[in-house]
Amino acid sequence: MLGSARLEDARIHLRTSLRVIQAVLRNPALRRVELAYLLFNAAEFGAWVAILLYAYEATGPAAIGLVAAAQLIPAALVAPFAALIADHPDRARSLAVGYGVQAVAYGATAAGIVFGAPPIIVYLAAAVAAATLVVTRPTQGALLPELSRTPEELSAANGLSGTAEGGGVFLGPLAAAAILTVGGPGQVFAAATAAVGVAALLVLSVTRRVLLDGQASEPSMSDGQRLDGAAGMARRSILDGLRVVRQNRHVRLVVGILGLRAVASGAMDVLFVLLALEVFHSGESGAGILNGALGIGSVLGGAVSFLLVGRRRLAPALAFAACVLGGALIATALVGSGSDAPIIIAVGGIGYGACAVAGLTILQRTTPDAVLGRVLGSLESVHLVGLALGSLLVPVVVSVIGVQGALAVAGALLPLAVLFGWGGLRDIDRGTRIPARELALLVRVRAFAPLPSPQLESLARHVRWLAVDPGTSVIIEGEPGDAFYVVERGRFRVDQGGVTLRTLEERADGFGEIALIRNVPRTATVTAEVPSVLLVVGRDAFLGALAGHAPTRAALDVLVEERS
Repeated sequence: MLGSARLEDARIHLRTSLRVIQAVLRNPALRRVELAYLLFNAAEFGAWVAILLYAYEATGPAAIGLVAAAQLIPAALVAPFAALIADHPDRARSLAVGYGVQAVAYGATAAGIVFGAPPIIVYLAAAVAAATLVVTRPTQGALLPELSRTPEELSAANGLSGTAEGGGVFLGPLAAAAILTVGGPGQVFAAATAAVGVAALLVLSVTRRVLLDGQASEPSMSDGQRLDGAAGMARRSILDGLRVVRQNRHVRLVVGILGLRAVASGAMDVLFVLLALEVFHSGESGAGILNGALGIGSVLGGAVSFLLVGRRRLAPALAFAACVLGGALIATALVGSGSDAPIIIAVGGIGYGACAVAGLTILQRTTPDAVLGRVLGSLESVHLVGLALGSLLVPVVVSVIGVQGALAVAGALLPLAVLFGWGGLRDIDRGTRIPARELALLVRVRAFAPLPSPQLESLARHVRWLAVDPGTSVIIEGEPGDAFYVVERGRFRVDQGGVTLRTLEERADGFGEIALIRNVPRTATVTAEVPSVLLVVGRDAFLGALAGHAPTRAALDVLVEERS
């Protein structure tokens, strides 16, 4: 059963992937926004390499970690409040303004480098750019549902956004490497300025769709009231999430491993520059190549990790992925050279990407739903702090044991964490039940197509099965709505006011969403015509999926419009 479910899941994902380009190309607005997002990601990661190289040249190797931390700490402070901007009524304009501010900050950084401004001015401009970057991703995610005309387009757009983000991890550093062969960090920042400037123009050309029912902002509140309330909620959310991390040992263990992954990542940012310049003597372009290799591996790791969804034992996968990353860093330190280090690091990147998805899935399995969002928000803050910590510690460690020794220490963090935490990880797996049958059906439901696979698995844990005899009315017109139903097998007649509207008999056909989404009585009667089996998604689980994932809400809103 589990094997057939995974095979069917893979087939569905393949068919969806084949529709991605076609679906997005049919929508000019999505096409522009996704191209802008690719340019943004390439600029972000290319500029990151450039500022670290500039720090090495301008203020010496010891300053690299401090400069990296100076970029990350403001971003960490801004990140919890980025959703406030994402919830602005005109999200397309917010996204374009964000790109515009980034272009100005990147341009100021480029000018400072090219015209020889004091390094502190350059660092301040780069820090402003880094702080504004955290606004783009939540705003992008909130905008896509407005621009998508069908659930299929929304799924395609979400998939393409993920591809663009992963692609930027290696395209940006590789582009920086190419520019650095003929120029310097200033020219990389100039290219980043042009990239996000074009991104701003692309998004400004997007015409906003009229918001679907229920997506408009509340008219009874002023913008200031909404912002004040949202800021207070953000502060409470962070504190509540950290409290759960502290009290739940399983959650604490996984967040700890992912936090150490972030520390290693922050260390890598600095060490790749030092490796290229001081050990491999491959020049500034060598630093870009090393970062690009990590990005390529991360994309592959993220893709491979989706095969983990539906597996009962994720602790070995998380442990193996963490050890692959750590082992690659240790191998690079011990035997790596300018020619083979990119290959070793790319292998480590596979572990880097897979570690994130495996850890996230475990958190979704072990964290109570009521606080999951806050725990994930806390994880984001831990991630940014870990990046800064890793960047700060590198110069200290390098001064004691050298660049290669520091890389080996960074690599050892994750295997040691797995070793000491193995007993707790095994305890997590022992208490895990995999809803294989439920997953096999939910993955086919059109309304839930935008849900990421780990979140879909979480939803599958909160459903139940219902056998229905012929002639039984599952829902009755005019009654309150308490659940959403998915057909596993059977045939159902949909009647409204005594008139038959349609017949539902396809596997994964769903019904009952209108009363839940609009909070109205049932709008039709649905009666079984043959012996049937349904998957029942309760009201709380159904609305929880909507509240926690805006693209799913948008997909369901479109479905409701079609059936109304």
